[in-house]
Amino acid sequence: MKKVLLLSSLLAMVASAANADYRTVYTNNCDPAAMHALLSREAAAHRAVITEVICESSRVVAEAAPVVYEPVYAPVAPVVYEPAYDLSNIPVVDCVPYPTTCEYCGGLR
Repeated sequence: MKKVLLLSSLLAMVASAANADYRTVYTNNCDPAAMHALLSREAAAHRAVITEVICESSRVVAEAAPVVYEPVYAPVAPVVYEPAYDLSNIPVVDCVPYPTTCEYCGGLR
């Protein structure tokens, strides 16, 4: 008895799905809320079990173009530092790495 009842309910569901009314509706409004409202109206008006809403117009989203900032190069003035000590009175002498008798190179020898 259980098998007969289960089999008959299964056959009833298959038969109702096979006899379902299929409806396709085309619209130009691609707003999801408007498409959902149209789906509800069409399903209620035509008692269609399967209702498909297709948007025909291409959806154009106005997006701002990405702003690309280019680097701005400012002229850099050279920085001149004044020495903390006055070193102008020290003479510059070429020194060699070996000992010499030069007065400013150590005076050794």
